[in-house]
Amino acid sequence: MGRINGRKAAVALTAGLVGFAGTGMAVAKGGISANLALSGSFFTVTIGGLSGQDFSLFMDNDTKGDDHLPVARVKIKEAKASDLCLSTTVPNLPAVGEATLSLRANGQNSVDADDLIVGSTDIKGSLRMADPNLGIDASQVNPEAPDDAWGLHSKDVQVVADKIIATSVGAKQLNVSGVEASVRRGTENAC
Repeated sequence: MGRINGRKAAVALTAGLVGFAGTGMAVAKGGISANLALSGSFFTVTIGGLSGQDFSLFMDNDTKGDDHLPVARVKIKEAKASDLCLSTTVPNLPAVGEATLSLRANGQNSVDADDLIVGSTDIKGSLRMADPNLGIDASQVNPEAPDDAWGLHSKDVQVVADKIIATSVGAKQLNVSGVEASVRRGTENAC
């Protein structure tokens, strides 16, 4: 039976985090657009404001390890967001203990996304919709939705997300400006 070398694991994690921070800096300077896909662990997202077109929400499932979790799947065709914060905490980082990675993009319309998809177990905030349809078969307006899934759809949406517990976030295209990434012991830098 093998064992994990704490020093090698810490070096590999540090290299990955440096690469992540470098990518964040390139995105912040407008150098690249990022395709974002995070899953497998819970993370917290807060959004000061979001406006979007072609909004749908339906019930689905996501995986965390070997478990399947029920989630609300939110899809927005075109979205602009302000004051975004995303953070996740690792409870037992080798040679460090508890540590939190935080990614922030402050400012008006600092995030621009196409085909944004979020899987979430909990959403807290406010929502304003134009021409909403509730209780529809979500697969009729969203091909990613399972057949006969309960759904909600609107042409336009305005969102303030005080707190989202997310299992996954994905986007066909994601542009972020003013990115600040930090990794700290404990949870002081969490959203």
